[in-house]
Amino acid sequence: MKITNREITSDEYKMIRDDFKRIEAVYGVPEANTKRLNVTVEENKEIIGFASGLINHKWFNLTDLWIHEKYRGQGLGAKILKMLEEDAKNQGIRFVYAWTTGYNSNQIFYQKQGYKECLVFEDFFEVKDGHHICLRKEL
Repeated sequence: MKITNREITSDEYKMIRDDFKRIEAVYGVPEANTKRLNVTVEENKEIIGFASGLINHKWFNLTDLWIHEKYRGQGLGAKILKMLEEDAKNQGIRFVYAWTTGYNSNQIFYQKQGYKECLVFEDFFEVKDGHHICLRKEL
């Protein structure tokens, strides 16, 4: 037996992934039907808002929510988040989760939208209140 810190090859990675899929099949876990959902807001042919995430089994992972600084605080973020959640719900998704930061109070925005903290990595980022926060919501 030899234990090293080397990178694996693409063929080795494929073999490992195939074995994970085999194990999941033994337990009856269906293959993940991942799909990206997006909402884009444009004004004068420029993007001013964007929300996106991935469906994975019964969960939706909100990966991005961005509003141009000029348009923040006007309810646009809440509106496109709700649109994205409705799209996920219409596709049979029951839960959504998102990661955010503690240093700019983004978690307050999500809490106003019905999200609840489920995990906090304290002092994750090298700034004051640099927490990495996971929030979740049942749709």
